[in-house]
Amino acid sequence: MTALSQPKKKVLFVDDETLLLDLYKIAFDEQQSDWDVNVAPSGREALAFLETTPVDVLVSDMRMPGMTGAELVQEVMKRHPRTSRLLMSGYSDSQQIAQCLGATHQFIAKPFELDNLRGTINRVCALDHWLLDDRLKSLVAQMPSLPSLPSLYFQIMRALSSPDSSLEQIGGIIAADPSMTAKILQLVNSAFFGIARRISNPVEAVQFLGVGRVRSLVLSLHIFTCFEQVRLKNFSIDKVWRHSMAAALVAQKIARQHKVDAATADETYVAGMLHDIGKVMLAASLPELYSKAVDLAEQEQITLGEAEREIFGVSHPQVAAYLLGLWGLPIPIVEAVAFHHDPAKAAAKTFTPLTAVHAASVLEHRFQPGPIDPFGPQIDLAYLAEIGCADRVDPWTKLAHLTLSDIG
Repeated sequence: MTALSQPKKKVLFVDDETLLLDLYKIAFDEQQSDWDVNVAPSGREALAFLETTPVDVLVSDMRMPGMTGAELVQEVMKRHPRTSRLLMSGYSDSQQIAQCLGATHQFIAKPFELDNLRGTINRVCALDHWLLDDRLKSLVAQMPSLPSLPSLYFQIMRALSSPDSSLEQIGGIIAADPSMTAKILQLVNSAFFGIARRISNPVEAVQFLGVGRVRSLVLSLHIFTCFEQVRLKNFSIDKVWRHSMAAALVAQKIARQHKVDAATADETYVAGMLHDIGKVMLAASLPELYSKAVDLAEQEQITLGEAEREIFGVSHPQVAAYLLGLWGLPIPIVEAVAFHHDPAKAAAKTFTPLTAVHAASVLEHRFQPGPIDPFGPQIDLAYLAEIGCADRVDPWTKLAHLTLSDIG
């Protein structure tokens, strides 16, 4: 379906200030050809509207009388799970934010610029179009079960939302889970992080790795543990794990070299760790069909993604992004996972976590032992030119080579 023939995306703005609702209508009027903009002055009226009119994106203010934005997104998640949920919040709303971490797809910091708000909604809509493919929904329905967001992740995020949080508190949360503690300590003492002395407790691990990396390790270790029973002759879950770890390190360094803020660097690392979990999900849930896809890629000398589309109708990035979307992870992370093989399909045309993960994943494959696979994934040079990063390939390649050489 082309952009011209796509139906309008329905957006519902919810705010108790009628002047702001009028502003949204005026500001988004120029894009009426793309969007059907609706407004509601309260959470209750928003829920009543949704009962008769499904919407693609809900954008709510956090602070409202009667029903807060946090309470609204919780209800919308239960009643209308396919609606993307965005919350506008200020720094002082941290306690309420902690209550709805799993129910919100994106937090929009106040004050905000209307252009940034429009860009965020555009990205959400583009991602939804990609993930609402009927073939994807049919494939996911065949999977026995999907892992739930780990409670440990919720606890860490709640702690981070508190102004009194500390590294010791985060370390204590991890220490309460002996299995996760053992896995994180094993990783922090591995060659991937190159720490000179041995780390012996979770508090030290958080101090050396940073909360962003620890948070992403909790997510990725949880998923890989859920599917560690994968046993296919032509598929190695350990290889996927090592690739994900290495790509995450390279991606985060690329992002930092681009001088992004700390939050974006953390999102880049999370996306790098999770970008290939769709392979593990498919291999574990549909092993016979996935073996056929791996064999097809080798026989026809095509990429694994192309082989997956031949067998399943969709590929592993969509499967992974579908799960992360259900989890309510931030849009930049889901976007990076969904489009890491096809970055030009993303709505954002600037450097984002997607840019770094796309490049890092390709470069990590390129520097693996053995001859370069000419049929493996390639860096999308046209996409890099479009976002003004065409001259970054050589510096990123050198950065990846140094990073991966240190890992060994």
